[in-house]
Amino acid sequence: MGINNTAHTEQNIRLIKDYLNKQSLVQGLVIRQDNHDKQDLIESLAKRQHQAEIHQLVNRLHPSDIANLLEQLPPQQRDIVWQHIDKNHIGSVLLELSDNLRQALLVTLESDELIKIVSHLDSDEIADLILDLPEHVTEDLLSSLPEHQRLDVESTLRFPEDTVGAWMEYDIPVVRENISLDVVLCYLRKKGSIPDSSDRLIVVDDSGQFKGILLVGTLLVMNGESLVTDVMQTDVSVFHTNDSAEDAAHDFERYELIIAPVINSHGKLVGVLRVSSLMDLMNASSQRKFLAQAGVSKDENLFDPFLNSARNRWPWIALNLFIVLIATRVIDHFETTITGMVALAALLPITANIGGNSGNQVVALVIRGLALKQLERKHLPRLFLKEFLVASTNGLMWGSITGILILIFYGNTSLSIVILLSMLFTMILSAMVGVSVPLLLKKMNQDPVLGSSVIITGFTDTMGFLIFLGLATLVLN
Repeated sequence: MGINNTAHTEQNIRLIKDYLNKQSLVQGLVIRQDNHDKQDLIESLAKRQHQAEIHQLVNRLHPSDIANLLEQLPPQQRDIVWQHIDKNHIGSVLLELSDNLRQALLVTLESDELIKIVSHLDSDEIADLILDLPEHVTEDLLSSLPEHQRLDVESTLRFPEDTVGAWMEYDIPVVRENISLDVVLCYLRKKGSIPDSSDRLIVVDDSGQFKGILLVGTLLVMNGESLVTDVMQTDVSVFHTNDSAEDAAHDFERYELIIAPVINSHGKLVGVLRVSSLMDLMNASSQRKFLAQAGVSKDENLFDPFLNSARNRWPWIALNLFIVLIATRVIDHFETTITGMVALAALLPITANIGGNSGNQVVALVIRGLALKQLERKHLPRLFLKEFLVASTNGLMWGSITGILILIFYGNTSLSIVILLSMLFTMILSAMVGVSVPLLLKKMNQDPVLGSSVIITGFTDTMGFLIFLGLATLVLN
């Protein structure tokens, strides 16, 4: 079923792209026509036909698929698709877009239109969008909401983005602890539905204090006269509004949670966390980290103006250039050594590349350990010792293999010893730096992912050249 739906969605997206391309092709062809009246007629008919097909296909898609399509298209075609999205879908589509593209599309909407689009969303969804709205639209939107919803939105906006409070929802399936199961069943029948994406109800007392959860299955098998307090579960995962959202996401994954209550500092129930919201958080976080490792801004996409993309990448290019210039000065300092044995120039990249690869492996391991909260201060000596031993083992083994190959190729025992020792020392150094760089960035309250790969590669390149050429000067001369 899921595979068929996915295949159908992909087919619809391909059809939309085909119609967009045909429309562009027709526009290009009719421009060449000499007869302007005929030109206008052909273009009008073709455009009308294509747009009718595009409108129908676009609005068959799920909002997340529409957002994905918009992200894939160049600006001109993106604008065409955007104009064909039904008004009742636009709010949900905006929620799925990247921040950069969402802001670009929001400015195309009038204030009254924005208020209509956003006002039918849930409180937590409105809070997600409201930060990207113009200030005057925000004020009008908040004043147009019912009081309880306005208070929920304002409450969400008070929490930092990386906390549970910013990701919680207010559609809470709540029952009192002092009522019977029959009363709960009557309540659900009257409501006409069970909690969305959940098999549990949250239990509170008369003052709103969180008490536990009641499984929906319990309603079907227990005596209807039993009180909720007698059959509810109290040993459950609970989150506070100021808890880390990323930590909460890891707990959802670890304990296979679907929904969890959120309480304030006084123990009162204020919202719920759902796995669907946290999946959005983890997806956004993983994309941001992937881009950050290469020194690319999370807001950049393939179709941004080239000057914006260029500016986003300048800081890391500048850092990399600075490190490379240092490396060139190192090589220049050993000009006499390289001139004396030309083979050194050919072998120069070996230690630098192997060191960079080794260091990046360690960086990835340390960043993962920091993300999973595995690295405590007491674990650091053991981590440094382990990586020293791993680097020493790999350095000796692969340095020896490389040394043997160099001996076969060049027939020079001294050169083989140089390559062995330089690979050993470079891999040890890169391992120690690979552990240290993410830890230092974390200590400086910087994202350990941000540029760690750029820093470690540049550093190990420079030090690899220095170690290799320094040993060559000592041994070969």
